Amino acid sequence: MELGMYMRPMSHTEQKLYLYLESMSKNIFRLPEIEHERLGLSRGHYHTLISRLVKKGWIKRAGHGTYLRNPPLSVRAGPYYIEDPFETGLKMYGGYIAFHTAMYLYGLNDNQPVMIYVATPSKSETVDLGPYHRIKAVKMGRRFTGIRTKDKYRISTLMKTIFDCFDHVMHSGGYPDLLKSITFAESYGFGGSLDWNEFEVYLDEFASSSLCQKIGYMLSLLKEEGIYETPDDLMEYLRGRIKNKTNLFGGRLGGKYDRNWMVVDNIGRRALLSWHYHG
Repeated sequence: MELGMYMRPMSHTEQKLYLYLESMSKNIFRLPEIEHERLGLSRGHYHTLISRLVKKGWIKRAGHGTYLRNPPLSVRAGPYYIEDPFETGLKMYGGYIAFHTAMYLYGLNDNQPVMIYVATPSKSETVDLGPYHRIKAVKMGRRFTGIRTKDKYRISTLMKTIFDCFDHVMHSGGYPDLLKSITFAESYGFGGSLDWNEFEVYLDEFASSSLCQKIGYMLSLLKEEGIYETPDDLMEYLRGRIKNKTNLFGGRLGGKYDRNWMVVDNIGRRALLSWHYHG
């Protein structure tokens, strides 16, 4: 096999370890997971071989003790090849796939994500895995809940994903994308049915009055435009949380005031529903 310019030939012992990783399907692994004794390797020798394979380009160090093995058929893809960035993020942080990335895995947005969001109990940071992927760990604190397994990934439930995206709109792709995803989930069944009772649990436990007002306002737009009608009991709950005047998005100046929800829409209806108006 012709190697890429960044690859260097392996020694016999390095090949033995590499092929063992392949036989165990260890494309993403941590050092303690590998039973190096079965290969007759001491702990120190094993660590040395891993370091050599990293230098030679056969293994990539992702960070936080996580390593990526370049599959043999993929070594020509270049040093930035990542076979499964979602599993890599989970292996690095032990959390769950969240926010815009979770929406992608539910089939509710089309763009292959460059930023892979992983919710964690207590750590926030961003790690680059080359020019095509970044892992962003987001500290959730007591909001670290609402988790399921989808395919082989730990991921937030659909309703927890929707709540988290409202709560952290900067990680959601923006309100227009989020409203579009909600509509698609209900209209086409992508990601499963919408359980608004579960959503209300997260509102009651974690949401401020300001967040409830924003959500209520945006969901009311979907109803007014005949796009999607949220259950009445949820809207009643949200109306019951109205407290003080609030801006829809950050500190942006201007906007139209909605008296029903006490929300200043400083984004604009047409921008929020641009996907509906323009296809």
